[in-house]
Amino acid sequence: MRSIRENTTQTTCDCEDCTSYALTAHLRRSDDQAALHHQALAQDGWTDVEGRDYCPGCPTGQSVAGHDHTGAWVATEA
Repeated sequence: MRSIRENTTQTTCDCEDCTSYALTAHLRRSDDQAALHHQALAQDGWTDVEGRDYCPGCPTGQSVAGHDHTGAWVATEA
């Protein structure tokens, strides 16, 4: 789900069991802010399927049982 407000742009994962979201704050709203927000999400692994957004832990090619709602966000050692 996408929400564009005066000072924030937020995308929430549309997978029913997932609470992941991405939030970008800005000083004032502009058309470019939302576009930059969604470009950054795509670079981070978020996918857009027919207007529904999914975080990297919820790949659209797998059943919900195969999703990793918390593991995608755990820091790993290099």
